[in-house]
Amino acid sequence: MAKQQTVTLMELLSARRSDREYLASTTGGRWSYEEVFNETQQRGAALKGWAVHPGQRVALQIADPGQFILWFLAVLAADAVAVPINPSAPEDDVRRTVDKSGATYFFDGEHPPTVLASPLVLKRGQSGAGVILLTSGSTGDPKPVGLSLEALIHTARQVASAHRLVPSDRGFSPLPLFHINALVVAVLGSLVAGSSLLVSDGFHASGFWDLVEAENISWINAVPSILMVLSQRTEEPHQPQRIRFMRSASAPLPRATKERIEARFGIGVVETYGMTEAGSQITANPLPGEGTRTGSVGRPHGIEVRVVAEGGAVMAAGERGAVEIRGAGVIDPNWGPNQWARRVMHDGWYPTGDLGYLDGDGFLYLDGRSRDIINRGGEKIFPREVEEWLLAHAKVADCAVVGRPHPILGEEPVAFVVATDEDALTIEGLDEWAEQGLARFKRPAEYFVVKSLPKGSTGKIARQDLRQQVREGGAW
Repeated sequence: MAKQQTVTLMELLSARRSDREYLASTTGGRWSYEEVFNETQQRGAALKGWAVHPGQRVALQIADPGQFILWFLAVLAADAVAVPINPSAPEDDVRRTVDKSGATYFFDGEHPPTVLASPLVLKRGQSGAGVILLTSGSTGDPKPVGLSLEALIHTARQVASAHRLVPSDRGFSPLPLFHINALVVAVLGSLVAGSSLLVSDGFHASGFWDLVEAENISWINAVPSILMVLSQRTEEPHQPQRIRFMRSASAPLPRATKERIEARFGIGVVETYGMTEAGSQITANPLPGEGTRTGSVGRPHGIEVRVVAEGGAVMAAGERGAVEIRGAGVIDPNWGPNQWARRVMHDGWYPTGDLGYLDGDGFLYLDGRSRDIINRGGEKIFPREVEEWLLAHAKVADCAVVGRPHPILGEEPVAFVVATDEDALTIEGLDEWAEQGLARFKRPAEYFVVKSLPKGSTGKIARQDLRQQVREGGAW
């Protein structure tokens, strides 16, 4: 795998200086590449004037998406480390992120940075610029993940290459900027491609397609929960041929949702797979019409992927096991706060916590998270398989399957279902549907019809909340 030449952020921006628009925000503000270069340079100098030194960590809690991006780029330009924080996070969550990241400064974009702790003493030669985010990883407890600017740019280049982003492209990302997806896929992916980007302060279903048309969007950065909502609303794009593809990431994409979007709107959906510890993208499907494989999350781009058995042996094509990754964009256990990763990495390979297999052409298929697998009397049940079948039911809008303790079998699956029409969906009907497509041991022992599912800011189902609920004996 060829190693890309290391560049600073200002070198990257300087190479693209022009009057072409790079960034726009639905909350107000448009900036050309020239203007972003100047803003980043000036704001980076301001940070240095406030005594922010290379390698120090700056917590950013800025609600306006355009201003957040400009200050995020300024932190990188100052050779410092950005620690993005959810602008609506409660005080306890902010404190936890600050403590775990080791942030020295807190910055709201309006007042000079607040000093939180004594400046960190850096080792000579330690790289400065980068980002730190908290993630649950594969073990469930929040931990800091640090990624250098070099790793971020490497992955952004893979995103641009996989999706063939060019200067004439214009992306739209309504995803939260305190997660790796929007930061690398949208912000840096557009930057390395020399294209333009529209960001918003969140996903707003009403007027979505009008905005996409007015802004001449060519690709959309989405998550399955957004695609689910769009597939169920009455609005449609007036000229969908302008949109090359909709990108799906951050959570498993139900087959039914992908098929509904493509059949209704005529827009191809590109399913991808990524994680914070990989700087976002790990695999991506080919573009629509070029060999996308429904059910697969695609092929690796700029990263190595392998599947191993419990003892560590590498599995052959088609054999299921644990997914591991290695490459220039993957978490470095010797960078920033990543020392915890030394306990789980070996020879540069990072265990993702996901299970799946690679086919003979290198396409990856995921079965789900290892911690979510349900063991029913020795029979292993993958929640995603059960969910895919339930979501194919015309009256099911969303669902999640988790394990519930059983005195004899150990565990049994139960399903939480969101109906498109509660009056038309019955438990008997669900059970009959499950009987048609699922082996007996995979069929849910009980169904709970609920108004909504607990989800995080990127659309991932909070399965731990559902498991806690069934342990306490009630529905969500």
